[in-house]
Amino acid sequence: MKISVITVGLFNQCFQYEHGCDLPAGTVVEVPFGVTNRSVLGIVSSEKIETDRELKSIAKVHPYNIGENYVKFLNWMASYTLIPRGMILKMILAEKSIFSAKKEIKISQDICNFNIQDIILNEEQQKAFDAMQDNRPFLLQGVTGSGKTEVYLKKAKEIFDRGQQILILFPEIALTEQIYKRIEKYLGVSPIIWNSTISVKNRKSAWLTAISGQKCVVIGARSALFLPFKNLGLIVIDEEHDSSYKQEEQGCYNARDMAIVLAKISNIPLILSSATPSIESVVNVRKGKYGYFNIKNRYGTAQLPSLQLIDMRQNKFDGFISPPLYFAIKERLEKKEQCLIYLNRRGYSPITLCKGCGEKLACPNCSTWLVYHKDMDKLICHYCGHKISIPKKCPHCEAEDSYIPFGPGVERICDEIKRKIPIARVLIASSDTFSSDKNTEESLSKINNNEVDIIVGTQILAKGHHFPNITLVGIIDGDLGLFGADLRASEHTYQLINQVAGRAGREKKPGEILVQTFKSEHPLFQALLANNSENFINLEIENRQEQQLPPFTKYAAIIISGKNKQKTENIAKLLRKTCSKNIKIFGPAPAPIFMIRGKFRWRILLKSNHKNALNSEISTWISQLKIPPDIKITIDIDPITFL
Repeated sequence: MKISVITVGLFNQCFQYEHGCDLPAGTVVEVPFGVTNRSVLGIVSSEKIETDRELKSIAKVHPYNIGENYVKFLNWMASYTLIPRGMILKMILAEKSIFSAKKEIKISQDICNFNIQDIILNEEQQKAFDAMQDNRPFLLQGVTGSGKTEVYLKKAKEIFDRGQQILILFPEIALTEQIYKRIEKYLGVSPIIWNSTISVKNRKSAWLTAISGQKCVVIGARSALFLPFKNLGLIVIDEEHDSSYKQEEQGCYNARDMAIVLAKISNIPLILSSATPSIESVVNVRKGKYGYFNIKNRYGTAQLPSLQLIDMRQNKFDGFISPPLYFAIKERLEKKEQCLIYLNRRGYSPITLCKGCGEKLACPNCSTWLVYHKDMDKLICHYCGHKISIPKKCPHCEAEDSYIPFGPGVERICDEIKRKIPIARVLIASSDTFSSDKNTEESLSKINNNEVDIIVGTQILAKGHHFPNITLVGIIDGDLGLFGADLRASEHTYQLINQVAGRAGREKKPGEILVQTFKSEHPLFQALLANNSENFINLEIENRQEQQLPPFTKYAAIIISGKNKQKTENIAKLLRKTCSKNIKIFGPAPAPIFMIRGKFRWRILLKSNHKNALNSEISTWISQLKIPPDIKITIDIDPITFL
């Protein structure tokens, strides 16, 4: 009997094989592939294809089926994102060692030996919970500290108690620790963690639990969306606005948007939770596509923190911490309270230059400056990982010991605090120091146990964390990220400052936010000062609508990359020449980061008011071109960044 198979790999089409009997769509199989007949995984497809070629036989049928919903999801996602079906299937069949296991792998057990506590909601939270009535996506907005987590966990408990599976996605691995304990407390089960740091054994167990249909709670990063749940009852996207949900390598997709599609296919509820929702989600609420509730007050007696702008044009001082922020830090330390000092820059300084000639040290593989990390005494490229020591002599002017750091990173801010306040216990929180589950847990424990006075952190601490004794948040550079080519720059900056500010005053002690800025008159800062997010959001939506920017029009980006500079440029120009007249095209132009990992990059931006037609137009257009094997074409539907 002829069987169509979608194989793991770079192919979008099906391949036909022989088998002794019919197999249901979604069945996991192994097949011989290519001239070498190497064994590859695949799933059975219901597609009918005709071929006159002699067919190979399916080598092995595994006792797993990813299910009708995931087959539909795979096909929809491939047609929308233009990622080959074989690459999406690779994400679904995430742990290939399962299929070569010689002994039985145990699935995660649903052992409930915790003292389960009832989730007590206040009046506002209860109204939010009651508003979740149907299977439309539901946007749960609420100020930081309002108890959004308890609202969606109560919904999760309701569905979990019916015997179904729950998936909760987070943008940062570091956020899973606190929710883990709450799930144990409220649902009586240890959740399954899924991210890049877990062991192969745990990955196998999680995958098998998902496909078995056994009730469970999975918390994880965006890749958890591709676990083949057999009995999924609810998806939660926490911090739904966060750009970390967008994958931009090995196939571009937005996990938030794909989760909405999976929920629709599965006919299950989906909750989008955020204190600062994305413009896209707000527009969908206003169109009636999403349910919605806004929790406007913090839980219990906690009050929202006050906010003050520090105009850096009127403050002359040495270093990067202004006098108002310095005195505010000292005041908090005298009260035995904690401070969070925020700067979204890793390392000691973003640029190292020669004081003799001004030459900056750049990465040889990327169009970026090397970042100095003082704790390692190394200059590091944050794109390719290239690492060197500071040269003794400038290669440009030959001056010796002439290199100096320029600009601050979190390590430099930490040094300044230690120099000015020697008694302070300071901890750095960044992806460098939160590099493993163990390091993250130890650092969070120190903060919660008041073993540190001041946390100097990047955006890794901006979301979701609850630190009762932090009463002051100081933002070193409020303007960082506000200006540039990103059409979402203002929105992202507003969200990030709101999220960071939300770490202060979350319990009985009042909180204060101090923002250092050179543009205090900017509408964003004025909205923050007036605590009027709605005016800011309305202005952003109005601007986007007037200029026909997303979500009011459709964008797609094409990134052309290759090691040969001229050849890459020529292919970019060929794409421009052959583009459909139905698509408005901008470019090609050199990417803002022109070279990454030794490959030159050109970008083309495509725009169309016909949202459903753009993807198929691109697919047809690209498939007709002969692209050299040493040139890579990356298609990014609904791009978030333009680097």
